[in-house]
Amino acid sequence: MTGYLRVVAPASDKRAAIGAIYRALQAPEWASPNLDGLADVLRDLSWLPDGPVRLLWQVASELPEQDRAGIERVLRKAQEQSSEGYRPLAVRIEPAGP
Repeated sequence: MTGYLRVVAPASDKRAAIGAIYRALQAPEWASPNLDGLADVLRDLSWLPDGPVRLLWQVASELPEQDRAGIERVLRKAQEQSSEGYRPLAVRIEPAGP
């Protein structure tokens, strides 16, 4: 898969993690810093050029498990739903480095 790799910086809480995803995607200012807003942003991506969107989310060890699971659920669903669109999303999730 070609396309630009967008790296999400580690963050220690849900709001900061969603903000880091928005910065990596250069999301518009209307994006709400919650899971519903994240789902809306990932469904749209119209401000990005056509083509694959590769997202590497580096998960901070301090991020609470419930927050990580919620964000991961939204990312995975968006990845599935975008597979046939103009901007298919490919998400890779890994622990942040030391």
